[in-house]
Amino acid sequence: MNLSDVQYPHDTKQAVRALLIHEARREPKRVPWWRKPTVMTFAGLALAGSTAAGVYVALAPVDDKRDIRCYYQADLTTTYPVENSPGETKPPYITTGIMEVGFDAKNNPTPDDPNAGMMPVNDPINQCSRVWDSGFMMMKGINDNLVPDDFVSPPPGVPAERTLTEPVRDQNGNLLYADPNIRTFGNYIPFLTECVVDNAVAVIPGPTEVCAQLGVPRLEK
Repeated sequence: MNLSDVQYPHDTKQAVRALLIHEARREPKRVPWWRKPTVMTFAGLALAGSTAAGVYVALAPVDDKRDIRCYYQADLTTTYPVENSPGETKPPYITTGIMEVGFDAKNNPTPDDPNAGMMPVNDPINQCSRVWDSGFMMMKGINDNLVPDDFVSPPPGVPAERTLTEPVRDQNGNLLYADPNIRTFGNYIPFLTECVVDNAVAVIPGPTEVCAQLGVPRLEK
């Protein structure tokens, strides 16, 4: 959108133009990585009526990527009923991770670490795509609207009961599992975006703008 496309006071237009010029000419300052909890990148400009405001895409790092949140839908607060458990609810996400092979929980050297025995997840999109593929993310009446009407969902059962003509891949074209012997369910996987919620990686169904729409930063790579 060009500045000339919107009607607003002359002084507001000049202030906005000055802001754009200032951002474009400013020399970036080097900041030590330990002093960058959030990186703000100028992304665009939104004008509503006579008020001008800069719209920024916030990027935030996450130090501990062992425990990943996979959200049921683009909703950070709603809790959901637990099937066959009246009055009990579950959070708006499922947590997932990769356990270390051979980890001995009984001899855990860091018992105070809730993520002990888990490895950092290098590809949260792929990790949550596995959970969506398993069918655990789908809740009838809650987020089944995410599934296109023409998508054929698999019948209930273990992965071995479904024969897929092609290996399942995530939205980036990566196989869900490097091991071809690991079967997949073939359930619907929506487009996912990596955000940051409560200093944790939050993989949320929705376009790349979903983080900003929810008021949280995107994950800094």
